[in-house]
Amino acid sequence: MKTTVYNIAIAVLAAAMLTACVFENDMSYPRIYAGITSFAVEGQKSSTIDGDTRTVQIVLGETADRTALKVTEAAISQEARCPDFPSAGDVIDLSGSVTYVLSTYQDYEWTVSATQPIERYVNCENSASAPIIDSDMKMAHVYVLVSQSLQDITITGMKLEKEGSEIYLVTRENGEETVASEPCTFPMENVDALTGLEFEVRYDDTAVRWRITFEQEIIPVEITSADPWCYHVDVEATYGQDGTPYIQYRKADSDEWLRFDDVETDGINISASIPGGDTSQEDAERLEPGTAYEFKVCAGTSESDVVTVTTGTPDQIYNMGFDDWYSTKSGAYDIWHPNLNDTYKIWGTANPGSGNFVGSLTTPTDKVAVQGDGKMAARLESKNAVIAFAAGNIFTGQFGKINGLGAILDWGTPFTARPRALKGYYAYEPAPVNTAKPPYEDLKNTMDKCQILVMLTDWTGPFTVNTTEGIFVDQSQSNSSIIAYGKIESDKNTFEDPSADANGYIPFELELDYWRSDAIPSYAVVIACASYKGDFFTGGVGSVMYVDEFEFVYD
Repeated sequence: MKTTVYNIAIAVLAAAMLTACVFENDMSYPRIYAGITSFAVEGQKSSTIDGDTRTVQIVLGETADRTALKVTEAAISQEARCPDFPSAGDVIDLSGSVTYVLSTYQDYEWTVSATQPIERYVNCENSASAPIIDSDMKMAHVYVLVSQSLQDITITGMKLEKEGSEIYLVTRENGEETVASEPCTFPMENVDALTGLEFEVRYDDTAVRWRITFEQEIIPVEITSADPWCYHVDVEATYGQDGTPYIQYRKADSDEWLRFDDVETDGINISASIPGGDTSQEDAERLEPGTAYEFKVCAGTSESDVVTVTTGTPDQIYNMGFDDWYSTKSGAYDIWHPNLNDTYKIWGTANPGSGNFVGSLTTPTDKVAVQGDGKMAARLESKNAVIAFAAGNIFTGQFGKINGLGAILDWGTPFTARPRALKGYYAYEPAPVNTAKPPYEDLKNTMDKCQILVMLTDWTGPFTVNTTEGIFVDQSQSNSSIIAYGKIESDKNTFEDPSADANGYIPFELELDYWRSDAIPSYAVVIACASYKGDFFTGGVGSVMYVDEFEFVYD
């Protein structure tokens, strides 16, 4: 009996061990990402590959046949398999979305879809607000100025269906309908549109009817927006075409109005940049920063209400020249921090994470772009930090802590100004990418790139990045929290550039693209990195970047 029990116990233990081994082996399969790396078809305007949502979004031209599109480019990551994935030259149907399952040790479902937007417009002389066009109902409602007779309309242009379609006027008399034998040509003058117009639009073997109605509209003389920058204000306004429009402005505490005639008009719309000229030039006429100004638009005998705005101030972030540093100890290593001391910290690096393994990735250097007493610069080097690849970087914000194989970082510092650009100097000596993690395996053996990035946001606090869990700032224009954005990425070895200085530096000026030009930022993210995919543990060990004398530019 004891023997039986013993044997059963041994059998159960062996089974458990075997099961454990099976599970261990199953869990030990490497997670190798499978992605679409390129996809294009004939007749497309653009193709966007999104690795996060695993989608390919294609925008087609108006004349493309979405049921029979010739593939011009198609590729998936090296380790992936997909028997039905198309090759260049194949013809596919994108009248609906198409799904492809890419496999490595796991399956990844990708969706390819297409849109085919059609430009539609009805343009008239003396037009007012933009027409309302309903493509489903095949109806358009057009607004003209109140001074424009509806019985004497001039239609200067019209497009209601896809490119190449023809438009025929439909008339009715005594209850009988007549379709013109010849297509419309523009301009169509002296058109009686009091009761509306009907057109037949023909394309391919299709004919559709459109009805267009017209309405007179009173357009007020008013400022619709006044967007203050540091040394100028962008004004937009409307007017009812009563006389030649101009803008008057003055300091809020002044009694004297200044007249500004250099305005652009587009129908009822007015735009102007006041005081005009290139305000980025030092000797240009400028408004004063941090000052309240009043504006009004005038046309004929009419003038708008007064709008008051205050210009911005040319703020900078502390230590943009990277002259202030202090260090702490981590074992045998000096851990460098690009700040004055431990109580006033604006800039962060990955040094606290790499310190226990390879020391500082980012260090001060006297190899500077601009000479002077106490001048320093930042040297950023990408290294193998034993547990993972680590890119040399410097950023506004703070290093949080090591988290698994990655780190938690807080990006951003409080900032409320609106610069036009970031300028400065950088030097770069790239190394080939020798460490690549999914989904960037295809970058292996290509040349690494450096990166300089600026984001102005409306965050209420720093953004917490978690590289282990893949939590990053969405840097697409769909992210409404980003007000302005700019980025430079380059694999250029500046030390081989004949225009570089003796230390390999070249100047740069990174223009900021304001996605929300009327918004005031609350946080600024400024980043320099020796490996542009460093957040994804991808880059070249030995890539070295130097940065010096960053400065925001205002106009």
